[in-house]
Amino acid sequence: MTKTERTLEIKILTEEQAMQASATRFLDAWNKGEYAGEYLTFTSPGMFFEVINARRWDLVVKLQKLGKTSIRELAKQVQRDVRRVHDDIKILIEHGIVEQDAGGICVPYDTIHADFTLTAEAA
Repeated sequence: MTKTERTLEIKILTEEQAMQASATRFLDAWNKGEYAGEYLTFTSPGMFFEVINARRWDLVVKLQKLGKTSIRELAKQVQRDVRRVHDDIKILIEHGIVEQDAGGICVPYDTIHADFTLTAEAA
């Protein structure tokens, strides 16, 4: 059995767009009967940057390189205070970007793609 590569697509969409995209993805996955990736949707750039700031993005990048590790080791690798790293990891876990089990924390995705568009109407 081959391992399915996990992908996470992060988007900023209006609530209406997010609902439509979710329905479309569900129907596509249902009809094809195969893994269609995982999605994280924010309804504004402000919400996106509240969750994924520069410090947290650095943690995600480092975790992808390290693989499963402890919060203490991650803090050591990024040269940050363990408590601050723990706080940031907790938020990333709540949003499904990082996973934790008895063996440690990890980014379970082989690929993460962030996509959003700013238009004059939204500005």
